[in-house]
Amino acid sequence: MSIVTSQQLSTYYDLYRGIEVTFNKDVTQLLGFLQEQVALKILGTQWHCLLYSTSLDGAKIILNLKSEQLEKLKTGSNLVSLRYGFKNPEKTEPVTFFINARIKGYNRYNSATNNDLYFMTLEFTQRPSDDLVEILGKFLEANVNSQKRKDVRIPVSEATVKRLGFASCHTIVAVEQIDRKCLIRDLSFGGALVLIPGVAKFLKGRTVVLRLVLEENSQVLSLPGTMVRVESVEGRRDITLAAIQFLESSVPHAFKLKLNEAIRSMKEPAPTPPPQG
Repeated sequence: MSIVTSQQLSTYYDLYRGIEVTFNKDVTQLLGFLQEQVALKILGTQWHCLLYSTSLDGAKIILNLKSEQLEKLKTGSNLVSLRYGFKNPEKTEPVTFFINARIKGYNRYNSATNNDLYFMTLEFTQRPSDDLVEILGKFLEANVNSQKRKDVRIPVSEATVKRLGFASCHTIVAVEQIDRKCLIRDLSFGGALVLIPGVAKFLKGRTVVLRLVLEENSQVLSLPGTMVRVESVEGRRDITLAAIQFLESSVPHAFKLKLNEAIRSMKEPAPTPPPQG
């Protein structure tokens, strides 16, 4: 894991501050987000709420508001603080912090079971904690670079694979639901080059799922795709060198983060600006 400098944090903030991240199940797990730590602080009182999405400029939350709480909102100055919480992999205690914000607006959230739910939009009144800038910045940079640098290929060997964050370059690829052992030769955001048993002409165009195991927690990442180019290994017609093109919409965020970290460690490039328009 590379150390994020204050200059990199400023670059993250400048480039990605307006991009929202929605906390679905996958993103919550990947970023170590702790929904139970989230609270809105109004006039010294903390109200539990759900964080729906956040950027580095603001957040959207869902909270239960009774009539007396609505009155408190109306009589207040619209200035609040939002509490965040994330797991700290190096400590038992989570990372928590407040960000000062103002309420931009709120509307009743249509619910069949609860008429007191409201959807609230907050605008930060200051740059948020460096912890949030780093967490969101790395995540957003990886997503942007998965498009901008999708063809940058990283050679993989047993000597280098653990530096990428994966357990081994020997793994499994399911070819139309039939598991086969394979050896990864390189990886990119857009695909992989693998050595696989089989006759080349029978493998081209096959749908596959490449499985990679994370070194840190043994989580298995599944990357679906298609074998777009195949060729026999010289002297071994029973072994094929296959280029897999990943299904872009199904590439796990965890894979993007690992690849992005590897590319930065090789060249330490500046974060890529988000696409315009």
